[in-house]
Amino acid sequence: PVFRGFAALSSGFMSQEAPLDPKLREIAILRVGYLSNASYEVFQHEALARYVGHSDGAIAAIKAGDGAPLGEVGAAVLAFTDDLVKNVRASDASLAAVRKHLDDTQVIDLILVTGMYMMVSRFLETTGVEIDETPIDWKQVTPAKK
Repeated sequence: PVFRGFAALSSGFMSQEAPLDPKLREIAILRVGYLSNASYEVFQHEALARYVGHSDGAIAAIKAGDGAPLGEVGAAVLAFTDDLVKNVRASDASLAAVRKHLDDTQVIDLILVTGMYMMVSRFLETTGVEIDETPIDWKQVTPAKK
């Protein structure tokens, strides 16, 4: 029963109705994965990031923590995610930076996505989930764009 609830929560972040743009969502999820050394999460979400439109260069920038190639809003999301993962509470400056681009609902979604994937990373790494031979076929799971 617990896993079913967990799966339902996770799928809500991937739905077409989710308020956060998929490209921004994947910046946050990948950054959490990189900061958490979560190999399964990174493997699957690098593929999803490409599916929603991120280039290999953008993915490398996310891994390096370099927001410059991601544009102003992408850089703000990256810095905000770093704050949440490293400090639990985002700084006033990083919160103000994302609020310049995102409405309250999107900011809440960003916070929840980041927290959710911190939990996912820890679950996957602690239970030793092995990396699949091929990534999930994201076309079968989630729409690419709203």
